[in-house]
Amino acid sequence: MRAVVLLALVALGAALDNGLGLTPQMGWNSWYDMMDGLNEQLVRETADALISTGLHKLGYTYINLDDCWAEGRYPNGTVYTERSKFPSGTLKPLADYVHSLGLKFGTYTDRGDKTCAGRPGSLGYETIDAQTYASWGIDYVKEDSCYASSDHDTAFEEYGKMRDALNATGRPIFFSLCGWEDWYAPKGWSLGNSWRIGPDDTNWPGVLQNVNINSQLGQYARPGGWNDPCLLLAETMTGDLRMTPRQTRTQFSFWAIMASPLLISANIRNMSAENLETYSNAEVIAIDQDPLGVQGVRLFGGDLSPSGAAENPPLGVMPCNAAAATQQWDWDTPATGYVKNRGNGNCFNVDNCGTDLITFECVTTGGTCCGVNCYKNMQFVLSPNGTLTSPVQPGQCAEVPGSGSAITLVPCASPVSDAQFFQYDHARGLITQGRAASRCVVQAEGGINVWGRKITQGWAVLFINAGANDADVTCDAQCFAAMGFKPGQILHV
Repeated sequence: MRAVVLLALVALGAALDNGLGLTPQMGWNSWYDMMDGLNEQLVRETADALISTGLHKLGYTYINLDDCWAEGRYPNGTVYTERSKFPSGTLKPLADYVHSLGLKFGTYTDRGDKTCAGRPGSLGYETIDAQTYASWGIDYVKEDSCYASSDHDTAFEEYGKMRDALNATGRPIFFSLCGWEDWYAPKGWSLGNSWRIGPDDTNWPGVLQNVNINSQLGQYARPGGWNDPCLLLAETMTGDLRMTPRQTRTQFSFWAIMASPLLISANIRNMSAENLETYSNAEVIAIDQDPLGVQGVRLFGGDLSPSGAAENPPLGVMPCNAAAATQQWDWDTPATGYVKNRGNGNCFNVDNCGTDLITFECVTTGGTCCGVNCYKNMQFVLSPNGTLTSPVQPGQCAEVPGSGSAITLVPCASPVSDAQFFQYDHARGLITQGRAASRCVVQAEGGINVWGRKITQGWAVLFINAGANDADVTCDAQCFAAMGFKPGQILHV
């Protein structure tokens, strides 16, 4: 990963009827810091550190336990703690201490009969658990989905039971769903204040996976209910780094542009100066906490991968750079209709004879997805009217939809639209897209993204190069047009 730049360019009602989560929640979560080493003394020290570092002044207010605190249930069903870690048998003394510092306190359970670590789950105990949490002074409940049904309706019903039980206590308790699937997003606002949309992030590849998932879910986030791409990663209680400091900083910027919860799951008791600086960036936090509550969208680029390049790199467009070999192509090479890149030798390809255009090795023997001795998905025609087509998909034309950069095949427009207009400059090898000829076809690295988020004072824009090589990351005219800016308009950065 090479670079990250976040710039700021100058109400809907709550999702759950508890008045909470009008901006994404901020604080600390124990899991990636302590895991099963969780204990009351370490949590107290963490709460102290949240104060001594000044993070609480920036909005980090929740001290949240994750799994491994509960041990069993009394005969009446009340849950109790593992006393070797939490000596009183309850979480109330810890909650009282956290509250005495002016912070809020959260805990963890599961909608199944067991938690992910095999501790008591809340299935069938929703009412008594909610009452117990309220009596302890709990301000936040995260409910996981281990040892629980994967049926969608059942999951919604079980989360609904805990939602109703928490509401019935009369205590405002933030409710965080942890179901690990994107299908919670359309329903999430009716169930909780946030909902997990992907697996545990765990490391850098996991972070990028959840960014890719969340890029499709922005319409479901709003004040009172947020898409949750998981926790912020840095160092553990033993000092081990889950990601490099630069990856930690990039994740933080992504989470802010996506209006995501900012829950540091790392050792803030002994955090590096660089990571503490990342989490203390007031300008980035202000973007995350912007009251407009609009999740950012990807304006340029495709899905990200740890290597910066997909297994079969997609064809895309970028601002033209005549000196870049990745933008230079030879037509009818190595055979009629083939389009070969001068930089890496790969050719245009209709992926699996579908609609996505990728680059792939130039296959000239044996056949392809269209059959033995068939190479139609490797062959392309650029018509005089500017349309780019492949014989494997008659009636389909290459297009760059909306403000995106990936090229796909869609039904041909008549007359030819600007999104479907291509030209080939034989001398320079450039294939331009659009009548302005300002963007050129390129094998996308997969590591370049531009994201934008509408905020109260304008727009926040995030420029990312997660690839292995240096690259210029820019926002061109179409990128700015997606944010509503017009040619000639003055921008204040």
